Order: sequence, then structure tokens, then C-alpha cells
Amino acid sequence: MIIFQPHGKRIAAAQGETLLDAAKDAGIAVNALCGGAGLCGKCRVMVLRGERNLSPPTEAERRSLSEEDISNGFRLACQATVSGKGPIVILVPPESRAERQRLLLRGLEEKISPQPAVRELNIRLKEPSLKDVVADVDRLLRILESEVGAKVKIDYEAMIRVPHVLRRGGWRVSVVLWRDREVISVEPSPTGLYGFAVDVGTTKLAGYLVDLRSGRVAAAASMMNPQIAYGEDVITRIKFASEGEGNLRVLSRSIIEGINNLIGEACGKAHVSTREIYDVTVAGNTVMHHILLGIPPNYVALMPYPAALQSPVDVKARELGIDVNPGAYVYALPTIAGFVGGDAVADILATGIHTAEEISMLIDIGTNTEIILGDRESLIACSCASGPAFEGAHIKHGMRAISGAIEHVWIDPETLEAGYKTVDDEEARGICGSGIIDVIAEMLKAGLIDQSGRLNSEAETPRLRGDGNSAEYVVAWGDETANGHDIVVTQNDVREIQLAKAAIYTGASILMRHRGVRPNDIRRVYLAGAFGNYVDPQNAKIIGMYPDVPLERVRFVGNTAGSGARMTLLSVEARRAAEEIAGKVRYVELGADPEFQTEFLKATYLPHREPERFPSVIALLK
Repeated sequence: MIIFQPHGKRIAAAQGETLLDAAKDAGIAVNALCGGAGLCGKCRVMVLRGERNLSPPTEAERRSLSEEDISNGFRLACQATVSGKGPIVILVPPESRAERQRLLLRGLEEKISPQPAVRELNIRLKEPSLKDVVADVDRLLRILESEVGAKVKIDYEAMIRVPHVLRRGGWRVSVVLWRDREVISVEPSPTGLYGFAVDVGTTKLAGYLVDLRSGRVAAAASMMNPQIAYGEDVITRIKFASEGEGNLRVLSRSIIEGINNLIGEACGKAHVSTREIYDVTVAGNTVMHHILLGIPPNYVALMPYPAALQSPVDVKARELGIDVNPGAYVYALPTIAGFVGGDAVADILATGIHTAEEISMLIDIGTNTEIILGDRESLIACSCASGPAFEGAHIKHGMRAISGAIEHVWIDPETLEAGYKTVDDEEARGICGSGIIDVIAEMLKAGLIDQSGRLNSEAETPRLRGDGNSAEYVVAWGDETANGHDIVVTQNDVREIQLAKAAIYTGASILMRHRGVRPNDIRRVYLAGAFGNYVDPQNAKIIGMYPDVPLERVRFVGNTAGSGARMTLLSVEARRAAEEIAGKVRYVELGADPEFQTEFLKATYLPHREPERFPSVIALLK
């Protein structure tokens, strides 16, 4: 028997079962960014009683936990397994509890008039008689063909409903047409006409229930991508998909279940039946796109990193298992390349940089960051593996942007004392991506770290302690935090952020060289992504995340992948534009660039090894 505190839940666990799996069975959500692989160290729990009934600490635990932690009863829930029959009492501390993340659902979106792929027609039919015995379905299709002026087919699920629906409706029916080519639903009376747009991110899912008549978002919902249980980035998920015959199906089913959860939540909020959803659009990076559609993503990870499919896809929702009207279609936005997918196409569509006369740069920050540079004449794009550090992974006290996460930090340059703000103004539990960026920028300005990222052990402040790789800066003292422990940023945390920001800057720098563009030529920088609107743009530039462009040209645009998905849901013209964009963008493979490694190493410095690239930042630091 395992008792989880402070939840007070009890559950019987089998021999060899991990504490993480037992917590899931008990309905307790525990952080496990690495999917239970023992890599992230975020599933720390404390054994209050019954330690002898658990397996000994593993090597993975000894890497993530100090000897003091282990002696105090801390274990990783994904590693500790049940080995005895006695009771076990486990405390899940606040920082290890998985709660709903504050995700940015809305983003910049160009205004469009609704012109969806589906429309409703209310039809009155003449009843059959002994002199007019035309079959019910043929009778309906003939009238529709005269209405739209073209041949119309009918979905099988809709077809078998026709006889009953015609008579139940008194020979007046509501017909939903897809692209004026197919009857996808027949109802006895007018129905709501809704669509659902989904942004399938590596880390999160965002869904939007849209009234297709008015264009209004009726409800929105978000959640973490359930595929995280199988790997925190696209490479580990590709590896999982390729390791077993049924693994791709497992990943596909996982994402479909997530989308169905979003649909159920949004429909519940808006009091709409899932049968009233007649169209679905999906935007995701190429790997997420392939997995959703059940396409093997294996070869995306192998040189020369080809996508299996670039063209847009129309597939019946029921074939994928998506819980909407049985006749509805899913439109998957086209991809650009192996690591630049439909989400980047949606970003471009939402920001309108494909029609701009001036040079713009778009950076969609995430576990996999896409960068697009150009104007109406030409666009080039790349993808960089910035990793999950901005989501709090691989950071000692890192966490997602949930209640209690430190989201903004400032350091007094004279006293070296720190101040901070948390999400929802709750007691501090950890530090999220925007807060980590702030800390490093503030430490750089205050002289607590040098441009190589090394902490200054000679700084006179009790907040800086340790030396070398063990050095750390205390952002919040234990008496201020939810769990009574100090929240720190370590030397290794600084290194993780240096690598993440260097990946992004290197991608931007190589695109600029390919296009012959200097920072001052860029008239607009769009920063997109789940946490983009919460990042301080000055601090992001101070650490060298993006080129030294004047701040007034930088614009945070929120979740533009979701915006682009909604645009294609509302407009067939937007779909045509998306398809043109996918064919227009030239992909640059960073790994094939001969200067990539050199550029990346230079970009690990704060803000850069070549200070002349960041004149405004160097002036500020002086």
C-alpha cells in the first residue's frame, strides 16, 4: 500500500512498479519532463515511511540528487520501485506537483472574413410518390447539384442517415457541405456550424473552438502534450517511434487522445456538441505532423533529414479517431522541411511577413525553435534545437509557468540583492523560463557573471556561494518559498541557458549571412511562442538570444501557430496562401553550414564572443 501526501490518497502497488506509475494510477500528477527516463530530476518525492520497501537509489538518482537529499529521504518517483509488502508513505512536495501551466493561447492574427471549407444549406425536398420514386439519396444529391452547379458526393456516415432524417424533418433538411463537393452531414434541422483548430507543439497543445459563421472563438483549451511521457524533444520521440513496431501507434494515439480532451473541454465551456464540429485544422512541426497522421517520422532524423510529406492533407477525422462529426475532415497544414513544419507556415501566415515589403525576422521559441527571415520577395528558414531549458528542464529549480514560478527577477547592482515576482503572486516554488533569462541578464549587468558565463566567486554577497561548477546564486531564501528550500540558479543552469540561446542566435546569424542582411536591415523582429509575451525583450537581447535590433522593432506576438491554424479553419483562401508559403520558403540546414560550429561557440558567450555584434548591449554593460 502506498499513501500519497498531502493528497491523502491510498493505492495498492505491484512489486516492481515505480512510484511515478503508482501516482498516475492514483490520479496524482507528478512532474516528469523526461517521461520517466530519470534525466530531468523533476519528480522528486520524499519517503516519509517505508523506505525499506523500495528499491535502492539508482545511478540516475545519484546524478540528480545529492547524498544529503538521499539521506533525507528524497527519491525520484520514476526510479524508485516497490520491492517490499509493507506500507509506504510518500510526500509529493509542491515543486514536484504537475499543475496546469499558464500557456499563451492567443497571438497576432490578420483579420479575415469567414470563408470556411464547410457551409450549411437548408433544403426542402418534394416527397416521393407513385409517380416519383427517385431514391432518397439521389433525390437529395440532385437538388444539391442544382444549387452548387457541380457534381456532389456524399459521405458514407451521412448517407445511411438520409432516409430517417428526411422523414423526421418533414422533407426539410439541413445539409453540411465540404468544399461544395461532398455532403458530410445531414440533419433534420439547422445546426451549429463549428470548427476546431489545433496547435500541436512539442511541449504543449492548444485548441480553439470557432464559430464558422461569425469567426468568433467560442472557447479555447490547452494542455501539456501527453507525448512528453515518451521523450521531451522530437529526436527522442523519433527514437521511440522507431524502436518498436507498435510505438508509432502509441504516440499517435497519445496525441489524438490529447486533442479529444481539448475538444471535450472547449465544447463543455461553450455548451456545444462535438457533433457540431464539422472541420478541424492542425498545425505542428514536421515530426508532430507525421506522428499525428501515423506517418513514420524515422527518416526525418537521418541525413539529409527529409520530410515524408510536404503537401497539405485532408483526411477524415474518424480515420484518425478525432471525436467530432463523423463526416468532418482534418486539414493538416503543409510542411516546409524535415524540421520546419506547418506551425512555421502558420506563424508566417499570422504575422503576414510573406506579404511585407520590409525585411522581418520571426523567431518561434520552443523546444524546437523555428526562425524565418525575409519579405514578400523571398523567405528563408531554419530550425534549431534550443532544447527544453526555457521550459524549466535541465535547470536545478526550473519549472513551467505555473502558480508560484518565479517569472521576473531584478538584482540591485550595488547590494547584489535580488527581487522577484511569481506567477499569481504565490510563494516561490521554482523558476520558469522568463525568470531564468532575467536572472542571467541581471547577473551579467551586476558583474555576478562574466561574458563567458562564469560566476564571480569574489562577489561580496551571501547570495553567491560555492566555487567552480558548484557555484550558485540564491534568488529566493528558504523562508520565502513554498517548500522552505532556497531557490538558486547554478553554474550549470547558466551553461544550459547559454547553449539554448546560442542555438537560437546561431540560426538567426546564419540566415542573415545567407540573405546578406545586417541587424539594422531588419525592420521588425517577431518573437512568438508559448512564453514569448512574458519574456523581457531587453534581457533577452542582453544575453544574446536575438540580433542587436532596436527594441522598438521587437514585437511579441504570442501563439501565432495557433492563430495561423485558426485562419486556415476560417478561410479556404488562407489555406491556399499557406500552400503557397510552404512552396516559397527556402530551408537552410544549419548542420550543413561550414561555419555552424564556429558560430555556435561564439554565440555561447554573453551576449557574444564578438562584442561588436551587440553594440547597444556592450554600451549598457559599461
